[in-house]
Amino acid sequence: MISRRTLLQLAAGLPALAAAPAGLARPASESAAQATAQPASGRAKTYVLAHGSWHGGWCWRPVAERLRAAGHRVHAPSFTGMGDRAHLLHKGITIDTFVEDLVQVIESEELNDVILVGHSFGGIPISGVADRIPERLAHLVYFDSIVLQSGQNAFSVYPKAEADARIAAASKATNGLAVPIPEPLPAAWGFKPGSADEAWVKRRLTRHPLASYTTPLTLRHPVGNGRPRTYIHCTQPELEVLEASRQWVKSQSGWNWVDIAAPHEAHITHPQLLAELLLGLS
Repeated sequence: MISRRTLLQLAAGLPALAAAPAGLARPASESAAQATAQPASGRAKTYVLAHGSWHGGWCWRPVAERLRAAGHRVHAPSFTGMGDRAHLLHKGITIDTFVEDLVQVIESEELNDVILVGHSFGGIPISGVADRIPERLAHLVYFDSIVLQSGQNAFSVYPKAEADARIAAASKATNGLAVPIPEPLPAAWGFKPGSADEAWVKRRLTRHPLASYTTPLTLRHPVGNGRPRTYIHCTQPELEVLEASRQWVKSQSGWNWVDIAAPHEAHITHPQLLAELLLGLS
């Protein structure tokens, strides 16, 4: 059976960065402090953070700042056709493209002992990375994410109505190129309507390449390829489209399971909580 533990919202631990709306720039003095920070353990960890649907590497900024402030290395790339790479959107972008995006970051930056985190849709390509370069990885973190077996695509584990709706929206809006940004944002994301966090996210969301949903993930090894793996379950509220993935993980052995009392976008709404959790991994 999987190992279970519940993480309550933390009130102590890693010193918090100054509270500020997600969209505001940090002062230069704080950036300098982050650059010279030393990890409490004496050994810097390396994190690669993979975003979910419609997002880009920008969404990890609140968590990445905290990890860097603790003296660790962080890479938060955007997938091809999304975020700061939205200008590269085309119909040939598949799930294999996203796997390759992450592999290239890890190999070109010569990263080892990587804690690879995939949020939501980002859980799919991190499995592909583990299948290809397990020797580079220290830990896989499926952060409220989709988890696929070989031969499945994202819509294989979505409720049929949700999958059909996304395909129809992509067909209507972009002739099948990309899934448009949801409006309004899903309630399970956890943003208060009219809040600074909601506005910060809405300004940055981009369309999601449809073919990355419909092409299957191909694995030569079991999911995770023998690397330590943790599933982080956001409980307040749950995102319903992830239920099939959650149930599959619960049925497997060799997984760690963590519940956090936060919404699906906890990396934005609860960055301190998530940073402390990630800092505890090895």
